[in-house]
Amino acid sequence: MNNPQPRGYRKKSREELISAIQGCTSLSQLFALIQLEGITLQMHSQPGASNLAPRRLTPQDIIRNNDTPLERLKAEVLKAIGYKPPRWKPEDRSRILGAIDSTQTLSELFALIQREGICIQMHSQPGASNLTPRILTQKEIEERDTPFERLKAEVRKAVAGQ
Repeated sequence: MNNPQPRGYRKKSREELISAIQGCTSLSQLFALIQLEGITLQMHSQPGASNLAPRRLTPQDIIRNNDTPLERLKAEVLKAIGYKPPRWKPEDRSRILGAIDSTQTLSELFALIQREGICIQMHSQPGASNLTPRILTQKEIEERDTPFERLKAEVRKAVAGQ
C-alpha cells in the first residue's frame, strides 16, 4: 500500500519543489509528487458535504478565475509547504520603491507603509530602552546616514523581499 520512496530518490529543495508543483500538468503528476515528497495536506470539511451537488465549472468560470480543480489543488499544496506567492507585481513593486525613495518625512513614510500594508522585520536589542540617545556626527549627516535613511532602507528591503 504505502510504497517507500524509490531507491536513489533525492528530495527536492524548496525552490525545485515550488517549480515542480507549478509545472505539474495533471492531477496524477501532482499526486505522485505529493507522495514522493511526503507532503501532508490539510483536509477541509463542510457539514453535509456529501449532500452537495457536484460543482460544474462553466468555460467562463475557468477563464475568468483560472479555477480548475488542478489549480486549486496546486494552491493547497503550495500552502502546505509554506509558500506564499509574491505580494506585489513587478510594476507595483517598482512604483512602491520609487514612492519610498521620494518620501521626505517620517509621516509620509509611515503613511505609505500603512497604505500599502508593508510589513517590516523588527530588530531588537536587549536593554534597548536603556541605551543613551546617539548623537550623529557631521560625517554621518553629510553621508545621509540618518535614522530616517536607515528606516527607508529597511522599508525598501521589506518590499524587495516580499
